[in-house]
Amino acid sequence: MDAAEVGPDVIEAGTSFDNPDEQSLRALLPQCAELFLAGGATIMTAGEPCDTAYVVLEGGLDVMFDRGWGAERVLEEIGPGGMAGDVELLNGDRCLADVRARCDSRLLVLPRDDFERFLQSRPDSWSRLAERARARACRLLVAREISELFGIGSLRFADESNRRHAEQEWLAFEQEILVELEQSADWVTLERGRYLFRQGDPPDGAYVLVSGLLRVSVEDAGGGERTIARIRQGEILGEMSLITDDLRSASISALRDCELFRLPARVFALVTEKYPRSVLNVYRTVTNRFRHSLAGSAYREQVSNIALFPATPTLDLAAFSRQLIDALADYDTVELLDSAAVDQALGRPGISQSDGHEPANLRLVQWLNGREAHVGHLVYCADPEHSTWNERCLRQADRVVLIADASQDGPPNLASIQPASVEAGLRWSLVLVHPPDTERPAGTSRWLDHVEAEAVFHVRNGHRGDLARLARILSGRAVGLVLGGGGARGFAHLGVLRALEEVGIPVDMVGGTSIGAPIGGWVAQGRSAAESLQAAKRAFRALIDLTLPTTALLAGKRISRMITEQAAEQDIEDFWLPYFCISTNLTQSRVEVHRRGCAARAIRASVSIPGVLPPVPERGELLVDGGVLNNLPVDIMRELNPSGIVIAIDVVLPKSFFASEDYGLNVSGWRQLLARLMPGVRSPQTPGLANVIMQSMMVGSSHSRERLLEQDHADFYQNIHVHDVALLQFEALEEAAEVGYNESIGALRDWAASRPELFGKADTGSSRGVGGF
Repeated sequence: MDAAEVGPDVIEAGTSFDNPDEQSLRALLPQCAELFLAGGATIMTAGEPCDTAYVVLEGGLDVMFDRGWGAERVLEEIGPGGMAGDVELLNGDRCLADVRARCDSRLLVLPRDDFERFLQSRPDSWSRLAERARARACRLLVAREISELFGIGSLRFADESNRRHAEQEWLAFEQEILVELEQSADWVTLERGRYLFRQGDPPDGAYVLVSGLLRVSVEDAGGGERTIARIRQGEILGEMSLITDDLRSASISALRDCELFRLPARVFALVTEKYPRSVLNVYRTVTNRFRHSLAGSAYREQVSNIALFPATPTLDLAAFSRQLIDALADYDTVELLDSAAVDQALGRPGISQSDGHEPANLRLVQWLNGREAHVGHLVYCADPEHSTWNERCLRQADRVVLIADASQDGPPNLASIQPASVEAGLRWSLVLVHPPDTERPAGTSRWLDHVEAEAVFHVRNGHRGDLARLARILSGRAVGLVLGGGGARGFAHLGVLRALEEVGIPVDMVGGTSIGAPIGGWVAQGRSAAESLQAAKRAFRALIDLTLPTTALLAGKRISRMITEQAAEQDIEDFWLPYFCISTNLTQSRVEVHRRGCAARAIRASVSIPGVLPPVPERGELLVDGGVLNNLPVDIMRELNPSGIVIAIDVVLPKSFFASEDYGLNVSGWRQLLARLMPGVRSPQTPGLANVIMQSMMVGSSHSRERLLEQDHADFYQNIHVHDVALLQFEALEEAAEVGYNESIGALRDWAASRPELFGKADTGSSRGVGGF
């Protein structure tokens, strides 16, 4: 196991000071006032703000635990020399539990400022108090989670006749088992990226997560790991080992610096032997989780923490961060953290720069994880140069983003990032900030040549629509649009774009196959629905250039020229919106995903219907229409937009290809040609060659499309039925677009009404196009 462990007896309750006698305490805390507290009086109440700590001079305090049915028990006793409230002040939390006077007691009062000054004057106390903070928080969580696990929750709903007996049985269980569980639990500290255990490991007990965030993953067929869940503070994991000795069924790794308790399996064996009814609730817990995993949809990773790193010295990262914070605030609660703000919040200069070997590190980790529990998104702003705080930003982040001034020449400056971090294969995103009057980005490839970014996003400085789009993408709320293939019927996509605009649904990234590739490209360039319609009218006026069919029916010169003109010699990474299209690699028998490089060449490959248009040669391999293998690439979009929304528009008609008559087992093309030239000659009605090729291609990918839709990759799916337009009837553009609008407007309006999170809390200020331009 890759975890660091600390024994349970690191610190005993109530021993915050080396010398607990009153004379020593007075010498340590000469300015503190006294407080006399009558026995039974409450000095701290769970859930209320805490701004004071108390040191016991005489008498004693009890930390109470709510059993859940109106009764309490003493979780911890604090005697003379002990302290209450220190845990809360150290972690920045509200009161964790009720604290009462066990008898008439005399206390020293330490307001927050005095407490902070004391810690600064006694650095040796940091480690001891930090361990105590962890001990009490852990003990409270363990008590609560174990109580729920073994059935305390059921007591709240028991009928009156059985309740008294159930309470008595629970009290016996508590006295014999629960206290031993709490005292025998092992500490475990787990750094970001390390594994608690791996799939196939033997079980060693169950765990309760006290602080941090864990990833649950399983091995996939390719030997990699697939995330299936996240575990947050207070949750129990590995509970299957309470029931069976089977090997671990999944791997657990840290997404934050984490603290856990391990509950040894030997204690649960005792529970099974002496209190079998309590184990029934464990069985119910495991069964319910298993059923939920079977019934639930595919896991969608959530983004909580975003780390911003400067990549150019000319960019004011602090100012840009504030703009981004304002945009994020339209969708969720958000807080900006930089090293100075953290130092100020914790009242200790330099604490943000503490590393794992310093006593202050534990306080910092607990405070940061505590902030994460209170807000939707934490935005970590890195220092201009490499620092310990910057390393902390990397460890705490779900998403790491480099921010660069796009107008600056030369490679990015990565001085704020430790070289080892880049070499470790961390996944980065790049945001290029353009001047406000920029019409279209250019030269993005030179940035990507120096930064291995998984995605690049373009933003005009101060542009509300661009910032709103970036906020949705970085926070995991992006709307991805997928446009499927289907020949001229795909012009229905143009009507769907119009419907999206009218309803007000933003499009933050787009991908397509075949006819969906050029239409999606116009959206990614920032064109509105009306502009895309006009572009389509210009582009598809005269595309048919028949040739001797040695390789294909069409020469492809006209459609290639059209695509090149519309792409405006841009690379895909120069589009305003993230964009992809797919083609089929005939040489490798696989799907080819185009996310970088020449946009015209990628789109031309995506529309290369086999037998109709010539394949596109690429690095010695041949590429044809993406619809051969994947005509609706919702899976690709889901990979790019794992926690956001995916809208998928399909234009393939179900059972749309029939035989007009039985023409037998052979067809004479010569006779068909003669029938066209001579009205008196009759030839049987047969499907056209191009239609046969197109429909065969659709059939080839239909099973793939159905499988992807069954896997719940799309949040909104609609099949637009364009019955009266043939697959190659490009002159019916406006007719197909109108069908697309009429069929989608109502469905999109109803769906959007059920998804208010699409629109945030304020107008994004976009005034042009579905991309917010």
